Amino acid sequence: MYKFTNHSEYLFFKMLTSNNIFIDYIQTSSYYIMRNPNGNILGKHINYKVSIIYITYIRTNIWEIKSISNSGFLFINNNLNKKYLLYKKIFIYNKKGNIIPGILIPNQKRNMKIDIGTQDIKEVYSLGINLGDKVALQEEFSIFNKKYLLSNEIINTIGLFILWEIINSNLKTNINFILIKSKITKLYLMNYLVKLSVLINNTLKILDIFIKNTLGREVISFCQRNNINIKIFKTNKWIYYIINVKIKYLQSPIEMILKSEIEKIINLLCFIIS
Repeated sequence: MYKFTNHSEYLFFKMLTSNNIFIDYIQTSSYYIMRNPNGNILGKHINYKVSIIYITYIRTNIWEIKSISNSGFLFINNNLNKKYLLYKKIFIYNKKGNIIPGILIPNQKRNMKIDIGTQDIKEVYSLGINLGDKVALQEEFSIFNKKYLLSNEIINTIGLFILWEIINSNLKTNINFILIKSKITKLYLMNYLVKLSVLINNTLKILDIFIKNTLGREVISFCQRNNINIKIFKTNKWIYYIINVKIKYLQSPIEMILKSEIEKIINLLCFIIS
């Protein structure tokens, strides 16, 4: 059975601060996994002899500087949730490898504004900052009462962390992970009658697994034995299993999750693909 160890805690922290490193490693170390230019993880060499898990949510908070004002403010792309990003601390990584701290502040326009303590555009350039430089959140990581993980945005890391821990769980079965954008095709539905989905707070989907009906009954039994709350919905053609992972303070300046919640999901996935 999988247990959240001190090594797992360290791995979780490293993924918060160095997410791309782990995605690059997965890309080079697996025959079944590749990374496309926008950072998503996709499956390759797909066949029906491997266990297929569709990781539907792996994201990193990395943006680019889109413009610089004459008064020394920086601006990044606008399709962000301002409500929980405001006043968060960020790092800017310039092309010389330097790291410059800053903070996200309110802006009347759609773009998010960054204050780095500069007075004009000339001072910004003197720090080596230019258009296209990368911006990332300053991730912090804590453990409360030896059982809760805390960070700025756990949902950014949870999918990749689950993927990594399963890959390193010494399973003998070949595993194929693939990230999709809520698109169902005939390939995914072939020979499968049961769809198991794992959600965060009943809204954000982490992953989908398509399994055969016989295995579906074993999944229900496993969930009952291991105190995993599973809901079942039936239609004429499909059976849907829904498992909910609870994260406190979702999409706020801090998020919390029980280590035992992650353990349950990883153990369930290991059971299905072993």
